Amino acid sequence: ALTAPVRSQQKTADFSGKWKLNKEESDFGIGRDGKKRKPRGSQMTIEQDEKNLKVTVVRKNRDGKEQKTKMKYSLEGKKTKNKTDFGKQESTVKWLEGGRVLEITSTSHIKRGDMEFDMESVQVFSIVEGRLVIDSVRYTPRGEMETKAVYERRNDTDEE
Repeated sequence: ALTAPVRSQQKTADFSGKWKLNKEESDFGIGRDGKKRKPRGSQMTIEQDEKNLKVTVVRKNRDGKEQKTKMKYSLEGKKTKNKTDFGKQESTVKWLEGGRVLEITSTSHIKRGDMEFDMESVQVFSIVEGRLVIDSVRYTPRGEMETKAVYERRNDTDEE
């Protein structure tokens, strides 16, 4: 009788692990120049427990310098606040499809040079055939931008 509640809590997907972007399987849309956007490589580490999801992404920026972003989200439906490279972000998480899919809805206040604006975004995390798939939609002043990032499980010996 004591194990029944624990089993019911474990129905949600577990995104924990170390992940490496599969550039060939990912789709980052069309750029302003009309050409298909090429993703730069990135690696992600996700820590998850019953209350929180912690996501650390390491990628190279346009100048080739390594950039690390850390985000923390409440899996209990509470609004969370994170600081990004371009401003502040507030997010709410909800489970979909019986706990197999995680949706993160965020509002970011962006400051880039002289520009300042709010941006809405939705990220949907799912595990498909052992891969982590993150479908994203960002609503920007320049229009809607959709991306699909596919990550493979990474070994500690994998390099970027």
